[in-house]
Amino acid sequence: MRERTNESTVKIWFLVTANRWIVTGLLSVAMLAIFVGLYFLGPTNLRGVLGASSVGNVFGSVIIAVVTGVSLILAIAQLVLSEQMGPLGEKQAEMRDQIEFRSDIEERIDDAVGPATPSAFLSALIEAVDRQARALKDSTTDADTDTEELVEYADSLIEHGEQVSEQLDHTKFGSFEVILPVLNYNYSWKIVAGRKLAARHADSITEETEDHLTDVIESLRFFAPAREYFKMLYFQWEINNIARGVLYASIPSLAIAAYMILAFDASLVTGSTFAVPDRYLAVGIVYALALLPFTVVLAYILRIVTVTKRTLALGPFILRETKHAGDMD
Repeated sequence: MRERTNESTVKIWFLVTANRWIVTGLLSVAMLAIFVGLYFLGPTNLRGVLGASSVGNVFGSVIIAVVTGVSLILAIAQLVLSEQMGPLGEKQAEMRDQIEFRSDIEERIDDAVGPATPSAFLSALIEAVDRQARALKDSTTDADTDTEELVEYADSLIEHGEQVSEQLDHTKFGSFEVILPVLNYNYSWKIVAGRKLAARHADSITEETEDHLTDVIESLRFFAPAREYFKMLYFQWEINNIARGVLYASIPSLAIAAYMILAFDASLVTGSTFAVPDRYLAVGIVYALALLPFTVVLAYILRIVTVTKRTLALGPFILRETKHAGDMD
Protein backbone atom coordinates (compact mmCIF):
# COMPACT_ATOMS: atom_id res chain seq x y z
CA MET A 1 0.00 0.00 0.00
CA ARG A 2 2.76 2.42 0.94
CA GLU A 3 4.71 1.67 -2.26
CA ARG A 4 1.67 2.37 -4.44
CA THR A 5 0.63 5.62 -2.76
CA ASN A 6 4.05 7.11 -1.97
CA GLU A 7 3.05 7.68 1.66
CA SER A 8 5.36 7.32 4.64
CA THR A 9 5.70 4.05 6.51
CA VAL A 10 4.89 5.77 9.79
CA LYS A 11 1.64 7.23 8.43
CA ILE A 12 0.46 3.88 7.04
CA TRP A 13 1.46 2.14 10.27
CA PHE A 14 -0.43 4.64 12.43
CA LEU A 15 -3.58 4.80 10.30
CA VAL A 16 -3.86 1.21 9.17
CA THR A 17 -1.49 -1.53 10.28
CA ALA A 18 -0.75 -0.79 13.95
CA ASN A 19 -2.58 -2.52 16.77
CA ARG A 20 -5.46 -0.23 17.70
CA TRP A 21 -4.70 -0.40 21.43
CA ILE A 22 -1.18 0.84 20.72
CA VAL A 23 -2.67 3.71 18.71
CA THR A 24 -5.05 4.40 21.60
CA GLY A 25 -2.07 4.70 23.92
CA LEU A 26 -0.25 7.00 21.51
CA LEU A 27 -3.31 9.26 21.21
CA SER A 28 -3.53 9.47 25.01
CA VAL A 29 0.17 10.33 25.23
CA ALA A 30 -0.27 12.97 22.51
CA MET A 31 -3.18 14.49 24.43
CA LEU A 32 -1.05 14.65 27.58
CA ALA A 33 1.86 16.16 25.64
CA ILE A 34 -0.39 18.92 24.27
CA PHE A 35 -1.74 19.56 27.76
CA VAL A 36 1.78 19.89 29.17
CA GLY A 37 2.96 21.94 26.19
CA LEU A 38 0.23 24.50 26.77
CA TYR A 39 1.66 25.04 30.25
CA PHE A 40 4.84 26.43 28.67
CA LEU A 41 3.25 28.19 25.70
CA GLY A 42 0.37 30.07 27.27
CA PRO A 43 -0.25 32.27 30.29
CA THR A 44 -0.48 29.90 33.25
CA ASN A 45 -2.18 30.18 36.63
CA LEU A 46 -2.45 27.07 38.80
CA ARG A 47 -5.27 28.43 40.92
CA GLY A 48 -7.68 26.71 38.57
CA VAL A 49 -5.98 23.37 39.21
CA LEU A 50 -6.13 23.92 42.97
CA GLY A 51 -9.80 24.82 42.92
CA ALA A 52 -12.14 21.89 43.52
CA SER A 53 -14.88 23.53 41.47
CA SER A 54 -12.68 23.80 38.36
CA VAL A 55 -11.59 20.18 38.56
CA GLY A 56 -15.17 19.14 39.23
CA ASN A 57 -16.45 21.03 36.20
CA VAL A 58 -13.87 19.47 33.90
CA PHE A 59 -14.42 15.90 35.03
CA GLY A 60 -18.16 16.39 35.30
CA SER A 61 -18.08 17.14 31.58
CA VAL A 62 -16.03 13.99 31.07
CA ILE A 63 -18.73 11.89 32.75
CA ILE A 64 -21.39 13.40 30.50
CA ALA A 65 -19.25 12.83 27.40
CA VAL A 66 -18.45 9.21 28.33
CA VAL A 67 -22.08 8.30 29.07
CA THR A 68 -23.23 9.95 25.84
CA GLY A 69 -20.49 8.30 23.83
CA VAL A 70 -21.17 4.86 25.25
CA SER A 71 -24.87 5.24 24.47
CA LEU A 72 -24.07 6.25 20.90
CA ILE A 73 -21.66 3.35 20.36
CA LEU A 74 -24.17 0.88 21.78
CA ALA A 75 -26.81 2.27 19.42
CA ILE A 76 -24.48 1.75 16.44
CA ALA A 77 -23.67 -1.77 17.63
CA GLN A 78 -27.39 -2.45 17.89
CA LEU A 79 -27.83 -1.36 14.27
CA VAL A 80 -25.10 -3.77 13.22
CA LEU A 81 -26.79 -6.51 15.22
CA SER A 82 -30.15 -5.74 13.62
CA GLU A 83 -28.63 -6.45 10.19
CA GLN A 84 -28.10 -10.04 11.33
CA MET A 85 -31.81 -10.42 12.00
CA GLY A 86 -34.55 -10.68 9.44
CA PRO A 87 -37.33 -12.80 8.02
CA LEU A 88 -36.56 -16.38 7.03
CA GLY A 89 -37.18 -15.65 3.35
CA GLU A 90 -34.70 -12.77 3.38
CA LYS A 91 -32.01 -14.93 4.99
CA GLN A 92 -32.73 -17.73 2.55
CA ALA A 93 -32.33 -15.36 -0.40
CA GLU A 94 -29.09 -14.01 1.07
CA MET A 95 -27.71 -17.51 1.47
CA ARG A 96 -28.80 -18.40 -2.06
CA ASP A 97 -26.90 -15.39 -3.43
CA GLN A 98 -23.78 -16.36 -1.49
CA ILE A 99 -23.92 -19.96 -2.71
CA GLU A 100 -24.41 -18.78 -6.29
CA PHE A 101 -21.46 -16.40 -6.02
CA ARG A 102 -19.28 -19.15 -4.50
CA SER A 103 -20.27 -21.48 -7.34
CA ASP A 104 -19.26 -18.88 -9.93
CA ILE A 105 -15.87 -18.42 -8.30
CA GLU A 106 -15.38 -22.17 -7.80
CA GLU A 107 -15.90 -22.58 -11.54
CA ARG A 108 -13.40 -19.80 -12.16
CA ILE A 109 -10.74 -21.29 -9.84
CA ASP A 110 -11.46 -24.83 -11.13
CA ASP A 111 -12.32 -26.24 -7.70
CA ALA A 112 -15.47 -28.25 -6.99
CA VAL A 113 -15.63 -26.98 -3.40
CA GLY A 114 -13.84 -23.71 -2.68
CA PRO A 115 -12.12 -22.95 0.64
CA ALA A 116 -14.40 -22.01 3.53
CA THR A 117 -12.23 -19.40 5.26
CA PRO A 118 -12.05 -15.87 3.79
CA SER A 119 -8.25 -15.80 3.59
CA ALA A 120 -8.03 -19.17 1.80
CA PHE A 121 -10.94 -18.26 -0.48
CA LEU A 122 -9.34 -15.00 -1.59
CA SER A 123 -5.96 -16.69 -1.89
CA ALA A 124 -7.47 -19.36 -4.17
CA LEU A 125 -8.92 -16.65 -6.42
CA ILE A 126 -5.56 -14.87 -6.60
CA GLU A 127 -3.81 -18.15 -7.38
CA ALA A 128 -6.30 -18.73 -10.21
CA VAL A 129 -5.31 -15.35 -11.65
CA ASP A 130 -1.65 -16.39 -11.33
CA ARG A 131 -2.28 -19.65 -13.22
CA GLN A 132 -4.06 -17.81 -16.00
CA ALA A 133 -1.26 -15.23 -16.10
CA ARG A 134 1.28 -18.05 -16.55
CA ALA A 135 -0.85 -19.49 -19.34
CA LEU A 136 -0.95 -16.03 -20.93
CA LYS A 137 2.82 -15.75 -20.70
CA ASP A 138 3.37 -19.25 -22.13
CA SER A 139 1.12 -18.49 -25.09
CA THR A 140 3.35 -15.65 -26.25
CA THR A 141 6.57 -16.02 -28.21
CA ASP A 142 9.89 -14.48 -27.23
CA ALA A 143 10.54 -13.48 -30.81
CA ASP A 144 7.39 -11.42 -31.09
CA THR A 145 8.12 -7.92 -29.82
CA ASP A 146 4.41 -7.10 -29.81
CA THR A 147 3.95 -9.45 -26.84
CA GLU A 148 6.63 -7.89 -24.65
CA GLU A 149 4.07 -5.82 -22.77
CA LEU A 150 1.91 -8.90 -22.25
CA VAL A 151 4.84 -10.78 -20.73
CA GLU A 152 5.60 -7.87 -18.40
CA TYR A 153 1.93 -7.70 -17.44
CA ALA A 154 1.81 -11.43 -16.72
CA ASP A 155 5.03 -11.29 -14.71
CA SER A 156 3.67 -8.44 -12.57
CA LEU A 157 0.47 -10.41 -11.89
CA ILE A 158 2.41 -13.51 -10.90
CA GLU A 159 4.90 -11.68 -8.69
CA HIS A 160 2.27 -9.62 -6.89
CA GLY A 161 -0.10 -12.57 -6.56
CA GLU A 162 2.58 -14.69 -4.90
CA GLN A 163 3.33 -11.91 -2.42
CA VAL A 164 -0.33 -11.43 -1.47
CA SER A 165 -0.99 -15.19 -1.22
CA GLU A 166 2.00 -15.57 1.08
CA GLN A 167 0.71 -12.75 3.29
CA LEU A 168 -2.73 -14.38 3.45
CA ASP A 169 -1.34 -17.73 4.61
CA HIS A 170 -2.18 -18.59 8.23
CA THR A 171 -4.20 -15.42 8.78
CA LYS A 172 -7.41 -15.52 10.79
CA PHE A 173 -10.53 -13.53 10.04
CA GLY A 174 -11.17 -10.79 12.57
CA SER A 175 -7.59 -9.61 12.48
CA PHE A 176 -6.57 -6.87 10.09
CA GLU A 177 -3.93 -9.20 8.63
CA VAL A 178 -6.66 -10.69 6.41
CA ILE A 179 -7.81 -7.37 4.98
CA LEU A 180 -4.43 -5.67 4.53
CA PRO A 181 -3.00 -8.01 1.83
CA VAL A 182 -6.30 -7.79 -0.05
CA LEU A 183 -6.10 -3.99 0.03
CA ASN A 184 -2.61 -4.25 -1.41
CA TYR A 185 -3.92 -6.25 -4.37
CA ASN A 186 -4.68 -3.43 -6.82
CA TYR A 187 -7.13 -5.31 -9.00
CA SER A 188 -8.49 -2.05 -10.50
CA TRP A 189 -5.17 -1.20 -12.13
CA LYS A 190 -4.76 -4.82 -13.26
CA ILE A 191 -8.17 -4.79 -14.97
CA VAL A 192 -7.53 -1.45 -16.68
CA ALA A 193 -4.05 -2.53 -17.80
CA GLY A 194 -5.36 -5.85 -19.12
CA ARG A 195 -8.16 -4.20 -21.11
CA LYS A 196 -5.74 -1.66 -22.60
CA LEU A 197 -3.39 -4.45 -23.66
CA ALA A 198 -6.27 -6.40 -25.19
CA ALA A 199 -7.35 -3.36 -27.21
CA ARG A 200 -3.81 -2.37 -28.19
CA HIS A 201 -2.75 -5.82 -29.41
CA ALA A 202 -6.10 -7.09 -30.70
CA ASP A 203 -4.74 -7.42 -34.25
CA SER A 204 -1.33 -8.85 -33.37
CA ILE A 205 -1.92 -11.60 -30.78
CA THR A 206 -3.17 -15.11 -31.36
CA GLU A 207 -6.66 -16.24 -30.44
CA GLU A 208 -5.19 -18.41 -27.66
CA THR A 209 -3.38 -15.45 -26.12
CA GLU A 210 -6.51 -13.33 -26.37
CA ASP A 211 -8.53 -16.04 -24.59
CA HIS A 212 -5.99 -16.26 -21.76
CA LEU A 213 -5.98 -12.48 -21.36
CA THR A 214 -9.78 -12.49 -21.23
CA ASP A 215 -9.66 -15.20 -18.54
CA VAL A 216 -7.31 -13.06 -16.45
CA ILE A 217 -9.57 -10.01 -16.69
CA GLU A 218 -12.71 -12.02 -15.87
CA SER A 219 -11.07 -13.56 -12.78
CA LEU A 220 -9.98 -10.11 -11.60
CA ARG A 221 -13.57 -8.92 -11.95
CA PHE A 222 -14.66 -11.60 -9.49
CA PHE A 223 -12.11 -10.32 -6.99
CA ALA A 224 -13.87 -6.96 -6.57
CA PRO A 225 -17.20 -8.15 -5.09
CA ALA A 226 -15.41 -10.82 -3.05
CA ARG A 227 -13.17 -8.21 -1.46
CA GLU A 228 -16.08 -5.85 -0.81
CA TYR A 229 -18.10 -8.59 0.85
CA PHE A 230 -15.32 -9.60 3.23
CA LYS A 231 -14.52 -5.95 3.88
CA MET A 232 -18.13 -5.39 4.94
CA LEU A 233 -17.94 -8.37 7.30
CA TYR A 234 -14.68 -7.03 8.70
CA PHE A 235 -16.23 -3.61 9.36
CA GLN A 236 -19.07 -5.26 11.26
CA TRP A 237 -16.50 -7.21 13.26
CA GLU A 238 -14.55 -4.02 13.93
CA ILE A 239 -17.63 -2.12 15.10
CA ASN A 240 -18.24 -4.88 17.62
CA ASN A 241 -14.62 -4.49 18.75
CA ILE A 242 -15.19 -0.74 19.16
CA ALA A 243 -18.28 -1.33 21.28
CA ARG A 244 -16.48 -3.84 23.46
CA GLY A 245 -13.40 -1.63 23.83
CA VAL A 246 -15.49 1.40 24.78
CA LEU A 247 -17.40 -0.62 27.37
CA TYR A 248 -14.14 -1.88 28.87
CA ALA A 249 -12.67 1.63 28.98
CA SER A 250 -15.80 3.39 30.24
CA ILE A 251 -15.86 1.72 33.67
CA PRO A 252 -12.42 2.93 34.84
CA SER A 253 -13.01 6.24 33.06
CA LEU A 254 -16.19 6.93 35.04
CA ALA A 255 -14.52 5.79 38.26
CA ILE A 256 -11.56 8.12 37.68
CA ALA A 257 -13.81 11.07 36.87
CA ALA A 258 -15.91 10.43 39.98
CA TYR A 259 -12.79 10.28 42.15
CA MET A 260 -11.49 13.56 40.73
CA ILE A 261 -14.82 15.25 41.51
CA LEU A 262 -15.39 13.82 44.98
CA ALA A 263 -12.00 13.22 46.57
CA PHE A 264 -9.03 14.64 44.67
CA ASP A 265 -7.18 17.47 46.39
CA ALA A 266 -4.54 19.09 44.16
CA SER A 267 -3.05 21.03 47.08
CA LEU A 268 -1.70 17.77 48.51
CA VAL A 269 0.38 17.14 45.38
CA THR A 270 3.69 18.97 45.63
CA GLY A 271 6.95 19.13 43.70
CA SER A 272 7.65 19.36 40.00
CA THR A 273 8.90 17.18 37.15
CA PHE A 274 10.90 18.75 34.30
CA ALA A 275 9.75 22.20 35.42
CA VAL A 276 6.09 21.13 35.32
CA PRO A 277 4.27 21.23 38.69
CA ASP A 278 3.26 17.72 39.70
CA ARG A 279 -0.30 18.84 40.51
CA TYR A 280 -0.73 20.10 36.93
CA LEU A 281 0.87 16.95 35.55
CA ALA A 282 -1.33 14.73 37.72
CA VAL A 283 -4.51 16.39 36.48
CA GLY A 284 -3.30 16.04 32.89
CA ILE A 285 -2.52 12.32 33.27
CA VAL A 286 -5.85 11.58 34.90
CA TYR A 287 -7.67 13.64 32.26
CA ALA A 288 -6.02 11.64 29.46
CA LEU A 289 -6.99 8.39 31.19
CA ALA A 290 -10.56 9.56 31.71
CA LEU A 291 -10.90 10.21 27.97
CA LEU A 292 -9.81 6.66 27.12
CA PRO A 293 -13.22 5.68 25.64
CA PHE A 294 -12.93 8.57 23.19
CA THR A 295 -9.39 7.64 22.14
CA VAL A 296 -10.45 4.00 21.66
CA VAL A 297 -13.18 5.10 19.25
CA LEU A 298 -10.81 7.49 17.47
CA ALA A 299 -8.15 4.78 17.02
CA TYR A 300 -10.59 2.37 15.38
CA ILE A 301 -12.41 5.00 13.31
CA LEU A 302 -9.09 6.22 11.88
CA ARG A 303 -8.52 2.77 10.40
CA ILE A 304 -12.09 2.31 9.18
CA VAL A 305 -12.29 5.66 7.38
CA THR A 306 -8.81 5.18 5.89
CA VAL A 307 -9.72 1.76 4.48
CA THR A 308 -13.07 3.08 3.26
CA LYS A 309 -11.42 6.01 1.48
CA ARG A 310 -8.95 3.71 -0.27
CA THR A 311 -11.65 1.29 -1.45
CA LEU A 312 -14.50 3.61 -2.44
CA ALA A 313 -14.60 2.54 -6.08
CA LEU A 314 -15.88 -0.93 -6.97
CA GLY A 315 -14.42 -1.93 -10.30
CA PRO A 316 -11.86 -0.53 -12.76
CA PHE A 317 -11.69 2.97 -11.33
CA ILE A 318 -8.62 4.49 -9.66
CA LEU A 319 -9.65 7.43 -7.49
CA ARG A 320 -6.29 8.35 -5.99
CA GLU A 321 -2.85 8.95 -7.41
CA THR A 322 -0.62 5.87 -7.41
CA LYS A 323 2.58 5.01 -9.15
CA HIS A 324 0.58 2.70 -11.47
CA ALA A 325 -2.20 5.17 -12.26
CA GLY A 326 -0.48 6.56 -15.31
CA ASP A 327 1.04 3.31 -16.54
CA MET A 328 -0.01 1.53 -19.73
CA ASP A 329 -1.02 4.80 -21.43
